[in-house]
Amino acid sequence: MNEKVRRRRDQLWADYTKVVGHPFDFFYCPVLFRDENVPLCQGHIVNKVFGASSREWTVQRQDVDSFYGSNFEADFEMLQYDRNRTTDEIFMDKELRKKFDPKILLDGKQVAHFVAHGKIPEEFTKVEFEKDGQSIVVGLKIAPDLFDASADRKWEIDTSRDIRIAALVSLIKAAHLTLFEMLGYQYALSAAGEFVGRQILGQFLDQNRGKPKATVLENAFPHFREFAHMVRPVLSYDFDFQGTITDRMLLLCWGSSGFVWAKIVFVRTGKFLHAVILPVYDRAEMVPTYIDFLRNQSESISVTVCRYEPGEERWEAHKDPTHLTWPKRGILYP
Repeated sequence: MNEKVRRRRDQLWADYTKVVGHPFDFFYCPVLFRDENVPLCQGHIVNKVFGASSREWTVQRQDVDSFYGSNFEADFEMLQYDRNRTTDEIFMDKELRKKFDPKILLDGKQVAHFVAHGKIPEEFTKVEFEKDGQSIVVGLKIAPDLFDASADRKWEIDTSRDIRIAALVSLIKAAHLTLFEMLGYQYALSAAGEFVGRQILGQFLDQNRGKPKATVLENAFPHFREFAHMVRPVLSYDFDFQGTITDRMLLLCWGSSGFVWAKIVFVRTGKFLHAVILPVYDRAEMVPTYIDFLRNQSESISVTVCRYEPGEERWEAHKDPTHLTWPKRGILYP
């Protein structure tokens, strides 16, 4: 454990003691809800590969950081790549090719291939791609005579990737760690923190620890399906949000009862801004209202723009309540 992590862990130790009444022994994880002697690390709120995003971090268990980093954030980071990159550029670039895993299709059906670094077996077809003076040799797992006979058929290179599940999981985790870094165990040990940290993120990790990535992703689809309405992209807004971990700005969601039932946390990944709706942490009785919102088709929310004042530990409203649309219809989940 480096000195920065040690100092921050000690601050969390004092905070935990203040909230619970006794200290933890090693580190009480806001995801697994366990206090165990395991390696700790600087867990970035937003994956550090995203340029122009916050470099804020908080203490995390190394196994938690690694699990979500390798299984979800590694795919979500592809969001940063310019959508104008051509198929040729992706296919020719070794790093991009590894990330996007392009597929060669014949009439919509995949033809297995490999980048050749030596002699290609006679039963396969050799194809050379060239662009801007660079070239790579690819072996198509199709017999040369069948390849010649398919010259007039439709050949394509597919570089599309569906990162919806990776985005959903990564952004829920980032929003959870945002409030943990801002509010400490006051949030983490609340009903809201337990719901997001333990029930959504922690239980999934415990059930999938050590499994191959393909299996983890397969299991993620049913587990996170009921939480699909927690995350939305921000297309436009009349307030200059930089990301909650940076500017401490968020939205309070008001119910007809006159109480706040949720908070909308903003997460910036480079040039993109995302909104994550989390249950309010200081009113446990409002969690059922929050869960009902995730399950129903209501798209209208009454919100107030607020900023957290850490020195004074209070929320300061910046505008009168207004209504926003939280879209739920359409193809939103894989």
